[in-house]
Amino acid sequence: MTPRQRQLRIAIICGAAATALAIVLGQFWLMSYLSWTHREPAANSLIGFNFSCDQAEYLLLEDPAKGADGYLPDDRPGRAAWCANILDQLLRETGSRAVRLSLQWDEVERRPGVYDFSLTDALIATAGLNDATVMLSVGMKAQRHPEYYIPDWAREGLAIQDGAVVSSVPGLRVRALAFVAESVRHYASSPAVDSWGAENEAYIASHRANRFSLSRDYVDDVVETIRSNDPLQRPVSINHAQHFVMDQRWAHALADSDILGQSIYPARNGQVFGARLVANIMEIGPLMPNYAFQAREARASGKQFWVTELQGEPWTERDARLITPANPSDNLAPRGLARNISYARKTGAERIYLWGAEWWFYQQIRGDPSWLVVVRKAVESSSGQ
Repeated sequence: MTPRQRQLRIAIICGAAATALAIVLGQFWLMSYLSWTHREPAANSLIGFNFSCDQAEYLLLEDPAKGADGYLPDDRPGRAAWCANILDQLLRETGSRAVRLSLQWDEVERRPGVYDFSLTDALIATAGLNDATVMLSVGMKAQRHPEYYIPDWAREGLAIQDGAVVSSVPGLRVRALAFVAESVRHYASSPAVDSWGAENEAYIASHRANRFSLSRDYVDDVVETIRSNDPLQRPVSINHAQHFVMDQRWAHALADSDILGQSIYPARNGQVFGARLVANIMEIGPLMPNYAFQAREARASGKQFWVTELQGEPWTERDARLITPANPSDNLAPRGLARNISYARKTGAERIYLWGAEWWFYQQIRGDPSWLVVVRKAVESSSGQ
């Protein structure tokens, strides 16, 4: 083979490879462009937010540099009033009329059979004063770190291993369902509570709590316990956190509840050949879940589809308090929050609960009100309010 023929062959091979790559990338782009995130109309969803007193304290009050002295005990005087005041300011700042709260078992039932609902009572009362509705999740698993809020006394004498299906531990299951029943009875006549959550992301194993998980039959028992103790028969949601189309457990949540809820976190951190990148999983074409399809399936079943968590703060592996207006995160900025709200509306969801309200308040204190501005505009533009 002559040198010229060799060069021609190399050129042909390189050209063919480039063409094949272009075809693959073009097909992927086309599938992404034609996906539901680009085709579906935006719904006039009611827009609310999640709220956690623990998270508000972590961002606004606690100082890890002081060691143990920098952390606040949950039983400190005035805690309920302080948390209710932060929620009040958030509701007024955003104009939202919907908030999602979680009962934390280890706070409510510090001793067996002795219940203290004072914190959540204060939060729900504040919501009512602002004409806001409350979605209240109950069970072992709740919002924020560490997800599982099992009291020490409830675990006493029980051998619970890492990776356990904790709902299959007989003693723990009975104690958790008793807590659910008492919680629902306590709020059975509350005019502000308009819906329930059976656990939080019930089908997802927790990386924050020894990879504990819950069984589907236990979650069904939670749903039934809620219904049997609620004379008003308010709707019950099971929410899921599906990131890729292969995960079909959303169908279980839809079958077993009145409301299919989904947690949507589009901006995900990753690395390619050692280089850090932020991937938008709402633009991966056929690999991403079709939430709009799920919403249609819910309505066809006489049920609803809600986004119970929508990413509204950066996904970070470091202390969030180190992220400031002068040192922003590359994971999510206010314009990314606006984009996420657009995605969520295109699902057709009747409601969208944003995740990160405590963060917006913290950033405003640090001199950046733009997060709250984005949320307020979204709320004002939605006729679902």
